[in-house]
Amino acid sequence: MGTGLVFVVIPLMMAVIGIVTKWVAIKLIFHPERWVGIGPIGWQGIVQRRAPKFAAGIADTVLQAGLGVETLIDRIDPEEFAALLGPMIEDEAPTTLPALAEAVKPGLWEEMAPPARDAITQQLQAEGRRLASALVTELKPVLAESIDLQGMIVAELSGENANRLARLVLRVAGRDLNIVIGYGGILGFLLGLFGAVGYVFFERWWLMPFVGALDGVVNNWLAIQMIFRPKERTRYLGIFPYQGLFHARKEEIAHEYSGMLAEEVLTPETIFAHLAASPNAARLFQVGLATLERELESSLDMAASLLGVEVEASAQARVMGALTASLQSALPRALPEIQEYLSKRLEVAATLENALVSLSPDEFETVLRSIFTEDEKTIIIVGGVLGALIGLGQAAVVLAVTGA
Repeated sequence: MGTGLVFVVIPLMMAVIGIVTKWVAIKLIFHPERWVGIGPIGWQGIVQRRAPKFAAGIADTVLQAGLGVETLIDRIDPEEFAALLGPMIEDEAPTTLPALAEAVKPGLWEEMAPPARDAITQQLQAEGRRLASALVTELKPVLAESIDLQGMIVAELSGENANRLARLVLRVAGRDLNIVIGYGGILGFLLGLFGAVGYVFFERWWLMPFVGALDGVVNNWLAIQMIFRPKERTRYLGIFPYQGLFHARKEEIAHEYSGMLAEEVLTPETIFAHLAASPNAARLFQVGLATLERELESSLDMAASLLGVEVEASAQARVMGALTASLQSALPRALPEIQEYLSKRLEVAATLENALVSLSPDEFETVLRSIFTEDEKTIIIVGGVLGALIGLGQAAVVLAVTGA
């Protein structure tokens, strides 16, 4: 092979090695989703395999950002929540009122004149809002005790949900990873020039797999460094400015990171689901029921006075039954509006984004650093082995062409 061709083929092959080894390294972080191998020999994506650890780190970041349970619960305003339920109460009035009146006294609703029915309807709407406000006020302390925010985040980002964590990482760092792959080709080409010089001077075929292995090792090590180092913008040789890709896009990454957590993890739907499975679910129900009974007693006395009837001792239980049935019927229809209200009121994305942007470089780096450094040695070794194999193939081609 001519000298000129050597200086073309070897650098190009080293560029290919740089790109391939970095591409494989990145794939190893996220794939395969489940363990593939025989016995202890095999591989599973680093994110999926270490998901509980990474998810716990994300939970710590969220809590350190000041997004604790008490903060979220305090943002729910009882009066606003009651006003939100107002239309639901009005919609249910035609069905609820006859049932409640029947529970107080059989045949009462039919006996009432239209003006009396209108008065009772207005009273129900006012009492319904008051009842909703009282429920929120009484339940807020119990909710704060019942929501395990850290446990919820870990559950939503690990186990069967580990792929959600992988999506989060790719959404946040995907752009940087593609840039790193491109730089791998450039670095590989430069290393290839040195390899070509060595081959021309020494004409040893084993230099190609050696340089290929060096290319794979250096490229994969440098890939991790490029993402996180340097933390501050630095000018090299007084000419070339550079800052770790992760730190250079701090505001953009904070926006993407907090947005996905708000959309897929810290959602009202997720919170409701975890509350339903919480050990405190029974206590929540008991507190809610006790509040309903207490508030209902004063409402019944007021209604009885307005209607000019006496409420029997057993009537309250019947009214509670009718009211509970009405709530069970109405809540599923009101749930989308409740969830939308909570999403806006809790302001998870904005709060978390502002907190992340304000973190120091060291603190901000912890958001994703461990994911890329976990099993770092293994990824570097794989890069070296893969580079050596490609270099070996290149040497075979060179030897075949030259007849050496």
